[in-house]
Amino acid sequence: MKSFLALIDTFNARVGQITAFVLIPTVFCVFYEIVARFVFNSPTLWASELTIYLCAILYILGAAWTMQVDRHVKIDMLYARLSPRGQRLIDLFTFAFFTLYLVMLLWVGFQFAAESIAIQETSGTPWDPPIYPIKSIFVIGCVMLLLQGAAKFIRDIYFLRNGKEL
Repeated sequence: MKSFLALIDTFNARVGQITAFVLIPTVFCVFYEIVARFVFNSPTLWASELTIYLCAILYILGAAWTMQVDRHVKIDMLYARLSPRGQRLIDLFTFAFFTLYLVMLLWVGFQFAAESIAIQETSGTPWDPPIYPIKSIFVIGCVMLLLQGAAKFIRDIYFLRNGKEL
């Protein structure tokens, strides 16, 4: 079991760390668009649209790694005041909602991605880049996040049973 959890952690961490480099062209696109728009009064469509796609890649492929390093947003007013055992109980309770949400996202996302791939969907703007790769990445990211959530769920159960980390 430990090796399976380590495999999930390693894969998600590596994908997340590699994906973090997407931030470099994202910052460049934002900078370019700001200069083009406010210095030269000549906004571009491609820089704005590319920024959206690059941010989508960052969010989607970075989500599992973010969960792994415990950086997702929580309502800390209550959660931070709980003991480690109480936090794990809350996490186990909310895992059902997490799973339901992700399964629904996967189901709908897979349908959207399959249809988008079938028709080679593009954005429909004058720049018109393909968007089926982003929709496909969305499905991959959901699977990664679901696997990381399952790994956390297993670790939480182990902690509650044994009083120590797995």
